[in-house]
Amino acid sequence: MIRIALTQIHSSMDKESNLEKLRKYTEIAASNGADLIVFPEYFMFYSNDKKYLNENAEPINGIWVKNVIKIFNENSISGIVCINELNDNNVFDTAVYISGDVKGYYRKKMLYDAFGYRESDIYKSGNGPFNLYRINDISFGILICYEIRFPELFRNYSKNGADMIIIPSGWFSGPVKEEQWLSLLRARALENTVYIASSNQIYGDFTGISAVADPIGIISERAGESETMIFYDVKKERINDVRQKMPLLEQLNNLR
Repeated sequence: MIRIALTQIHSSMDKESNLEKLRKYTEIAASNGADLIVFPEYFMFYSNDKKYLNENAEPINGIWVKNVIKIFNENSISGIVCINELNDNNVFDTAVYISGDVKGYYRKKMLYDAFGYRESDIYKSGNGPFNLYRINDISFGILICYEIRFPELFRNYSKNGADMIIIPSGWFSGPVKEEQWLSLLRARALENTVYIASSNQIYGDFTGISAVADPIGIISERAGESETMIFYDVKKERINDVRQKMPLLEQLNNLR
C-alpha cells in the first residue's frame, strides 16, 4: 500500500511563488503520512507565451528542480512535479519523479492540439520514456493530461505491470469537458484494471476535478472546485481482487 497526496493548485507565472506553494502542500502531505505527492501539469509556471516560456524554462538539473528535491527530502517524501523543461533549445512539458534525487522523468508525447488550441506551437513533443517506478508494493507509470484520450498509452503500461497510472493535468474547461474527464478516468481504470490518479490545475482556464478512479472504474475520491489536496490509500489487495474477478489483461493474450 502507498498513500498518495494529489494537489489541486492554480499555478501562476512566477516560479518562486509556485515553489512556496509546493513547500506548503508538501509539509501538509508529509504530516498526513503520504508516501507520494503529485503536482499538476504546468506546475513550475503556467504561460502560453512562447517567449516567456523559453526565457523561464529550466533543465531537469536546474536550480528550480534542485530546490524541489531539497523540499521533498526535508519532508521525507517522494513526489512528481511538472516543469517546463529546457533541453537543446527546445521546451518539453515534463513530469519529474523525485525520490531522494531525480529517479526519472516523462516528456509529454501527445500534445494538446484540439478544440482550437495548439500546444505544439510552444512545446516540443517528447517520447516518454515510458518507465515504471515502485514505492512499496505499488508499481506506477506517468502520463500527462490530454494523453488520457489515447488508450494505447495506458495499455502499454498495464501490460508491463503497472498497478497505477498517475496523470498530472491541466484539463481545459469547456462544453462537456468535465463529463469527458470523469468518463475517461473511469474508462482507463476499468479497461486496464489499474488505479488512475490525477492532479489537476484549478481556476482560470482549468476544471479542477483531481480524482482517483479505482481498478473497477469507481471514482473513489475527487476534489471540489477550489485549491485543495486529496489523500488516497492505493492498495495492492484491491487490484488483485478486481483482476481475479475480471482478468482482462490475462484474457488479452487470447487476441494474439
